[in-house]
Amino acid sequence: MAGIKFIHTADLHLDTPFKGLSHWNTELASFLKNAVFDAFHNIIDRCLSEDVDFLLISGDIFDSDSGSLAAQLKFTSELKRLSEKNIPVYFICGNHDPLNAWLPSIQLPGNTYRFGAHEVQQILHEKEGKPVVSLHGISYPDKVVTENLTSQYILSGPMAPLSIALLHGTLGNPGPHEQYAPFKIEEITSKGFDYWALGHIHQNNVIREEDPAIVYPGNPQGRDFGETGVKGCYLVELQENNRPNISFIPTQLVRFEELSIDLSGEVAVDRLYDKIMEAVQSVGGHDDNMSYFLRITFTGRTALHQQLRVQGETEQLIKLFNEGQLGRKAFTWIDKIIVHTRPDTDFEKLARGNEFIADLRDSFVNLDQQTPVLEEKIQSLGEQFSSQAARKELPELSLQDYQEILQKAEGMLLDQLSGDE
Repeated sequence: MAGIKFIHTADLHLDTPFKGLSHWNTELASFLKNAVFDAFHNIIDRCLSEDVDFLLISGDIFDSDSGSLAAQLKFTSELKRLSEKNIPVYFICGNHDPLNAWLPSIQLPGNTYRFGAHEVQQILHEKEGKPVVSLHGISYPDKVVTENLTSQYILSGPMAPLSIALLHGTLGNPGPHEQYAPFKIEEITSKGFDYWALGHIHQNNVIREEDPAIVYPGNPQGRDFGETGVKGCYLVELQENNRPNISFIPTQLVRFEELSIDLSGEVAVDRLYDKIMEAVQSVGGHDDNMSYFLRITFTGRTALHQQLRVQGETEQLIKLFNEGQLGRKAFTWIDKIIVHTRPDTDFEKLARGNEFIADLRDSFVNLDQQTPVLEEKIQSLGEQFSSQAARKELPELSLQDYQEILQKAEGMLLDQLSGDE
């Protein structure tokens, strides 16, 4: 029974410049630039340790269509490590590294196959002298491809027990990404391929596990706060007439995270560092050997509210927390602290001494218990303070959303009335 094992990656974005960061912290920018290359190095290491049959790369190897000579040399040097072990590499070019941007002087190792851009090409991968999988792919000729490419993917010609399609494009809502080579899931599910190796979207996602498997590996190293969470690639085992085995492999060196930390009841400023580290350790897939790049929002009612709101206070906290971090093997770097705390006011006590505030609190309680009335009032305000075009784009609010709006409004109003804010 035919079977193969391979690693699927995409969107390496080698040579990302981090221009904005370079202006104020060259050391951190250099670390992140190297981390992008190191994540790819980790992928090659895993190919070797797993003794895979081949490596798939579904586009955007470089960050720019004017990729530097040094970046292309680093890329080919990593591929040579696989060539020395007779592990092939199959890749397509995407919008960031279109075929017309590759330097003709760069010679790819003999174990590497780059798909062309004129039509979907087919390559047969053999194992023990027999074809085991047919690979189909097409590269972008230049950086803008807006047509749907899926109609070109047809199983034909020399056949093999297994089949894989490599495609760089947009399935569904592109989010922050450009709408390149858009397609729908129903356009690829009936084409007979066993595995769709996708690229372009930077969030890892097994969209469909079998018949066929449809997978975005995401990028192997996050580069900003639009790319939070665990990053890596997929190790895939395909076997004829069996369900694919798809395993995620983390590859990043530094992880971007936005954390919300509740300081309710907190009175000690020296507890802030501990609260931050507790929040970092609670994120899914936490790794003590990983570096973390953080944006933090403080919330909750706390006695520290007034102190945190002093101008320049959070900047001093950040400077204190970050001191000496870059010298560590695994660092925690705070990029920004946002203060959304409220004063630690005892509203129950306040209401007992003020009839107006007591009546006001009762009104909020009554609204919270009358969902239709609450929805009507908030919708009415939305119509008054937002344009018709904006209202069309806003998502429908859930009951929890309405209750959170009410809770925040009550707190803001009572803070004003109590003189705490």
